[in-house]
Order: sequence, then C-alpha cells, then structure tokens
Amino acid sequence: MKTIGVLGGQCPQATLDLATRVHAATQRRIPQAAPGDYPSLVIYYYRPPPAERAGAGPRRPAPRPDPRLVQAVTQLGALADFLVIAAPAPHQFQAALEHAAGRPILGLIDLVLDAVQERHWTRVGVLGRDPALYRQGLARRGKAVVSLADHWPDLRDRLDLAIGALTTGPPDAPSRAVAEEAVAVLRAQRVDGIILSCPEMPLLLGDAANAADLLNPAELLADAAVCRAMA
Repeated sequence: MKTIGVLGGQCPQATLDLATRVHAATQRRIPQAAPGDYPSLVIYYYRPPPAERAGAGPRRPAPRPDPRLVQAVTQLGALADFLVIAAPAPHQFQAALEHAAGRPILGLIDLVLDAVQERHWTRVGVLGRDPALYRQGLARRGKAVVSLADHWPDLRDRLDLAIGALTTGPPDAPSRAVAEEAVAVLRAQRVDGIILSCPEMPLLLGDAANAADLLNPAELLADAAVCRAMA
C-alpha cells in the first residue's frame, strides 16, 4: 500500500476536508479491513502563496514556484510515494514540483476535466477564487466556460472575500449566502454543471455542494488518491 502525501495548509479546513474524504474513500474501497490495511497519509501544511511575487512593469516574467513551495514538496516527497494538492494554483508548476519531490503528483486539473467529459457537459460554470487553469483546460477541450469574472465582478469580489475568510475561521451565514448566490447566478446561465474550483467552496455550500450539477474536485482527488495508493 502506497503512502499519500498531501500538500495543503492555506485553508486548514479544506485540508482537513480532503483528509476526511480520503478516509471515507478508503472505507469504501477497502471495506471491513484492519487499520493497517489502509494507506498512510502524510499532510504538510504549506501557508505562503505558491508563486513568487512577480515584478512590476509591462514585461513581467513568467510565474515561478516560490522556493518555499519547492522545499515543501521536496520534504514531503521524502515521506510519500506520490503527492496530491487540493488547491488548483500550484498545479501550474506541476512538472517542476514533481522534479523537486522526486515523486509524481496526481493531476487535479486533468481529473476534473476528465469528469466533465464523462458527464458530457458542454457549457460549464467555474466557481472559485482562481479558475484560470480550469478555464484554459476547458477551452482546450472545446467547452464553453462561464465564470463570475465574465459579467459579475462585484459578486466575484464578494465571493473571494468569503473564501478568504475561511483561513481564519468557520464559514458564517453571510459567506454561505454569497456562495449560494454565486451558484444560483451560474445556474441561471443554463450551464450543464459547475466546477467548485476552490477547495473552500464545498465548505461554504455545506450539503448543497452534493447537488448533481456541482463537481467537487476534492471528492474526485480523494477517491483517485486511494485508488493510486492501492495499485
């Protein structure tokens, strides 16, 4: 049984949510097993942003991973057989991080895009703080993409604040209301389904995140990680 390394930490609640989902997926995949038959899990709480701060000016350099992120995956790679990262942003550096860790990283973006393909969604909403990687991937696969940045910047900013507030405490009623409003706005655009691109979104939505037209990347990642650990 392989050891799973989890890089999390910017939102502690989201990291714990992923760990809980990994355990639930393990119980589904390996029922009636002794605890020693379950995969080991190593969690690294990484706090800083994933990218180095870019310089100002019209010729800004391409983003690079923060050296502290590289150090984090190097340390985690020494303890695990493969890594998972719940947040989408670090995946822009996936190749460099795999090289530093000496371990493969289970690709979150591809997992989600494959799930969209399996569900035959053609018009897809993307809801979260940093949807760029999902937008780009969906566009490459010929999907129409709808996000709050298109026509609802005020709502996007309010949702960003609600997501950011989760780093300091549990979601409150106003934050939940903003998340529910954002889902309702995208549903009104007749999308086939919505990707909850930030791992904090299911925490804001609660049980509503289990709706059939909402795709939770953390759930996909947890199940795929357990399957990889069992392989």
